[in-house]
This record gives sequence, C-alpha cells and structure tokens, in this order.
Amino acid sequence: MADRLETQEEEEEEHWEYRTLNLLQESKLDQKFAAVKLWKSGGTKHTKRWMRRPMAIPELILELQDEKMREYALHCLSKYLLQNWEEERDNYYRTGFLLYNSCCTVTILLKELLVFYQNMVKGNVDGRSSRRVANVLTLLQSIAANSETRTKFITTLVPNFVLPLIQYEYPQVFENVRAVALSVVGILCQARESLIIQWAIKSNMVEICWTSIEAGSELSQVIAMHILEAILQDNEGLSYICSPMCSHLLSKLMITWHHQVEVLARDQDFSPRLLFHIIRCYVLLCNHAR
Repeated sequence: MADRLETQEEEEEEHWEYRTLNLLQESKLDQKFAAVKLWKSGGTKHTKRWMRRPMAIPELILELQDEKMREYALHCLSKYLLQNWEEERDNYYRTGFLLYNSCCTVTILLKELLVFYQNMVKGNVDGRSSRRVANVLTLLQSIAANSETRTKFITTLVPNFVLPLIQYEYPQVFENVRAVALSVVGILCQARESLIIQWAIKSNMVEICWTSIEAGSELSQVIAMHILEAILQDNEGLSYICSPMCSHLLSKLMITWHHQVEVLARDQDFSPRLLFHIIRCYVLLCNHAR
C-alpha cells in the first residue's frame, strides 16, 4: 500500500496554491491568481467514484486508526477535501465535523505533526514526509472551517501545534509546508470571531506573520497578510497592534511593507496581489486614532 501511494504521489505534481483556495474564497483577486497558476501547472480535478459512497468518508476516518493504512487514508481524505470543497461545501464541513468528533482522530493528527517535528530536528524531511504533513494540515483546515468545531478547536489549543511548522526555517523546496500551515490559522481568522482573534494575539500571530512575510515564499506572504487583515478588522486586534507596547512590532511591519512596495515598484510582475493586501492593511491601520 505504501509503495503504491509513493508511486502515485510522485506521478502527481503538488499544487500548493490549491491547498489554500478555501482560505482565499473571499478574495476574487487571489482566486484568479490561484486559478491561473493551477491551469499553467496542468492541474485537474477528478474524484474517485468510490469516494462518493455515503460511508466512504467515515470508513477512511476509521482507517486512520491503523498505522499501516494511515498514510493512504490521509492521502484520500485530503484529496477528497481539496477537490470537493467548492462543489460539495456541506460535505466539506461535514468531514471536518466527523474528523473532530470521531474517537482519537485529532490525537492521531497531532501525533503525525509531532513525528514531522522529529524529522525536522533530525534533518530528515523529504518530499514524502512533507506531502504527508500537508495532508494532515488539509484535514485540520476542514475542522477550522466548520462553525461547529471551530470554537472547540481553539479552546483546546490544537492550532498551537501548527505554529512550529510556520516558524521553522525550511529549505526552499519545502517552503510550501509553511504556507499550508499558515492557511489553517488563516481559515480560523477569516471567521473574524472575537475568541479567535484573542487567541491569535495571545499566540503572537502578528509577529509570526511578520516573520513569514520577511522570510517566506510569495504564497506564505499572501496568507500571512490575510491573517493580519483579519486581526486589523477586529477592534481589539487593531488596538493591540497600534498600542504603545507593540510599537516595535508595528514599526517592523511598516518597514517590511515599505520594502515590499519598493520591490514591487521596480518589478511590477513580482506579486500584484501582495501589493493589494499591503494597501488593505495600510487602510485598516488608518482607522485607528494613532
């Protein structure tokens, strides 16, 4: 089973933009850019017929309990969610509900993250392990997107286990793992619920986003800007970023954004959508009296 999965994944090109589309659903600009990148890379959407059976998803969730079947189950569940989040939105949310409320599933997903952390420390991260953790993060996205599980997800501090994946300094070839990890937080924050924004502030997400903008890929930068926008759209978040105690952090953000705008001025093809989000953050900051 593992050999067959490895061969299948090697034959498929990883479309990282597509793993964050459900985060970008409110931005027409980001949707268009992601769609163009997917088209250029030859991405297609197709669902295995057996996945449409009523009990297919619960059966795959149960297979997560079996270590020998787990990698394949993660792959199938992730692929189903990626391919059907738009056309079958109810099933997407239902899968997130089942994942969170089924016995030991969240514990299994956290165990997968911990195994990946060990590989990071030992320097044993490879293409297969990065795809596997990306599949885990895609499942966590569906939990974060569900309004019935989102609050419990935050109060149990499960998203805190994702943060080290964002802060780790990856080799360029694995940089997209950071983007997918950021998208879990981004999906939570786009709900713009006070409890989630408070968690983001306490978890130091503003500085983590700044680090991602400084050192991450374009995709990581865009998702980090989404998170900052969500925080700035909340009164408590805006007050926090503009407070005297965060002056050094606000100053670092402004310097970084200024540098990004300068780069964009020299190379207009660098990232138009990043410029769009920087301008939006400037506008949101103008709502504060400071």
